[in-house]
Amino acid sequence: MSPKISQSYLDELFSSSDFSKLVELSGYLYAAGGCKRDHPTYGLPQPLFVFVESLMWFSQAERSGVWTYYEAAPKARQDAMLGALECEAPEGFATHYALGMGGWHDPAKIDVVDIWLRDREDDTNRWLWRLINEHRHTFERLCIL
Repeated sequence: MSPKISQSYLDELFSSSDFSKLVELSGYLYAAGGCKRDHPTYGLPQPLFVFVESLMWFSQAERSGVWTYYEAAPKARQDAMLGALECEAPEGFATHYALGMGGWHDPAKIDVVDIWLRDREDDTNRWLWRLINEHRHTFERLCIL
């Protein structure tokens, strides 16, 4: 069942710059009725898919090392994510994502990705806020009353 969010609560979420609100917005997308967990992009439009999956990538990197993301993410989802990052993300994201795809078994290569993500935490959060705000209309179509 699709989550139902009031317009006033949604306005409150979008007026924040807090990382936890990004996670909450991502959760609403992931819980949306049209979200297909077994589909490489969850069946979401590309900008919303890259928003949701980027948060997964960044969060797993922060919690337990980025290699855990690559270990768990299906190859088809990784391929879709790489393509989405190439279209939607600032410079460097797709390159480092691809490095992790091909080198997550190699501690030296995966450390490069972990460090790169850690060093760009503020930039990453700003990019995700810009992305979700640019596609708010699509988000609302999927998640609002």
